[in-house]
Amino acid sequence: MSGLRLTDAAYAGLRDALLADRSTERCALGYARHDPAAMRWVLESAEPASASAYEHRDRVSATLRPAAVLDAANRARRAGLSPVFIHTHPDASGLPDFSEIDDRGEAELKAYFDRRARDVAPLAMVMGPEGARARRLGLGEPVDLWTVGRDLVRIDDPGIKDCAAARHDRQVRAFGAAGQARIARLRILVVGAGGTGSATIQQLAHLGATDLTVIDPDCVEESNLNRLIGATPADIGQPKVEIARRMVAAIHPGARVEPIVGDIVDARHVERIGAFDFIFLCTDSHASRAVICQAAYQFLVPAIDMGVSITVAAGAVTHITGRTQMLAPGLACLSCTGALDAEQIRREMLTPEQRAADPYVTGAHVPQPAVVSLNSSMASLAVTMFLGAVTGTPANARYQRYDGIQGVVRLMAADLRPGCVTCSANGALAKAASWPLPVRRNGGSHG
Repeated sequence: MSGLRLTDAAYAGLRDALLADRSTERCALGYARHDPAAMRWVLESAEPASASAYEHRDRVSATLRPAAVLDAANRARRAGLSPVFIHTHPDASGLPDFSEIDDRGEAELKAYFDRRARDVAPLAMVMGPEGARARRLGLGEPVDLWTVGRDLVRIDDPGIKDCAAARHDRQVRAFGAAGQARIARLRILVVGAGGTGSATIQQLAHLGATDLTVIDPDCVEESNLNRLIGATPADIGQPKVEIARRMVAAIHPGARVEPIVGDIVDARHVERIGAFDFIFLCTDSHASRAVICQAAYQFLVPAIDMGVSITVAAGAVTHITGRTQMLAPGLACLSCTGALDAEQIRREMLTPEQRAADPYVTGAHVPQPAVVSLNSSMASLAVTMFLGAVTGTPANARYQRYDGIQGVVRLMAADLRPGCVTCSANGALAKAASWPLPVRRNGGSHG
């Protein structure tokens, strides 16, 4: 996801603070983590300018004192952050535009930063009552502006009036051409191409997703054929990600699919997570869940985790349980809901050599029961949750549990733990690459 990302709570807080009084323009100073290779900024903090920081302000313009600009430049340089200069256009209708006054003011600021802090990549952002825009300070280059929370919203979205593909006509009738276009332009990562993963990938292809990356370390085995959608007996021994690529190509020939034979917990793959717009977590690995869960909050890339379990005792099924949970700012993480097993994470993070030497890792992995209909049920709940988050479809659930014995899907509520190291501002939230992710440095495979 290129552009500037901020949590929906941060955006709402700025909007309320700066536009509560529309008698004059107002300013705020923000600080973002910048990835120059991908042209991404993650807003870490922002606060309205104090009254003493203004040199001048009225209904059509606002100017900060040189001392306030100097303080912002020094703070950004010391912390390795990019300053974001935010101001309002209180009378704007629809999406606000940068004015000629803004152009002149930014030219002066850019000249200042070129002299004092050339490497900080500053941004400008203008907010109005009905939206906002962002651009590179003094360069006029637009920067996509995203808010991330229960929903993934592009604030500066100009709206899409046309959706040419007749194949998507019935979907457009449901959630509109703009919603269809949002699906098509997202970069989506699917972690795990097995039972739930293959079902999720199939549905995304039918929905019109055009940019998919699929990562999985495994090849097709005969025991996978009962639930691996798109696989045939002739595929035994082939990478699961190649089956996914072939399936998407057959459903939606115009889509791009990058298949990666690998494990998301390995360092060479983890570093790419921040480049995506949305993630589906379709693996039974606690290590993978730990990595993606933290990354979702750290890089402001929403993810949906899913899983299903069948318990058998004395030859009879006693429990069928499933879960879908969205991971995004303002929503409880997997640590908050108790879905992660620390000891299992430790074991799965071991390299093969470490695993062989670890006295606490004994025995072979025992295959668990798996049924295609149950995998598909959870994938469908997850994809519908995705539609609610990105298209405006009124699918409001963000955490669900499934009881297959009773045939009931329950909407769940979960509190965020204060100070959570994963999802709170005291932890990884919006820290981008400045915060370490749990990774495996020397490669390996899951147990």
